[in-house]
Amino acid sequence: MKKNKCAGIIPATCLCLLCAACGGDGDGDYFYPSLVTEFVELQTDATGTGTTFTTDKGETFAVNTPLQGLQPEAAYRIVCGYETNGETRGNLPVARIYTVDNVILLEPADSSTGGDAPTGIAAVWHGGNYLNLQLTPKTQGGEQQWNYHVDSVSLSTGRQVHHLSLWHSQPDDPFSYSTTVYASLPLRQLEGLQPGDSLTFTVLTFDGPKTWQFNL
Repeated sequence: MKKNKCAGIIPATCLCLLCAACGGDGDGDYFYPSLVTEFVELQTDATGTGTTFTTDKGETFAVNTPLQGLQPEAAYRIVCGYETNGETRGNLPVARIYTVDNVILLEPADSSTGGDAPTGIAAVWHGGNYLNLQLTPKTQGGEQQWNYHVDSVSLSTGRQVHHLSLWHSQPDDPFSYSTTVYASLPLRQLEGLQPGDSLTFTVLTFDGPKTWQFNL
C-alpha cells in the first residue's frame, strides 16, 4: 500500500545520479535538452526503487533510470527537470530526468509565535492536491524552519474560505545572500476542506505581507 504522506528528502547520492544524466558518453560531450521543470511525486516500489513519477496534472511517467536506495512504497515530493522522446515502457511514456531539487512539505506549525521571519517569494500557485511555493529567503547557510498556520475559516456565498499563512523562522541565520527554497502544502491535510472552497495564503515578505487567493 502506498503511503499517503510523502517521504523524506531524497539522499544526495541519488540526486547526483540523476543530475549526472546531463552528460554524454564522451569527455566534453554535453548537451542541453529542452526540459519541462515542475513539481512531481516520485513513487517507489517494494524494493525502494523510484520507478515512476506523477505531475500535479495527473500525468504519470516511467523514469528512464530508476533510483535505488529510497524508502519502499513511498512518494517523494520533488522538483525535476525532464524530457520525453516518445519512448514508452508498458503503457507509460518514459521521462529522462536531468535536474532534481527537494521540496519541503509544509506542516501545521506547533506554535503561534516565533515564525515571524520575512522571506522573498518568486511564485505561489495551486497544482493538483498542493499549494506550491518558490521562495527566495536570505541566508548565511544556517537553519531555517518552514510551516504554516490556519489563521481562520470564514464563509463567503455559502462556501468556506480557509485563511492560511506561512510560518518561517531563522533566529540564528542572518539575512545575507538569496537562495531558492521549494515548498508544498498538501491540501488534503486541511481539516474540513470541500470541493468549491477557496483559500487565501499570506506570506510576510521583505516588503510586507502579501496574500494570494485560490479557488479549489
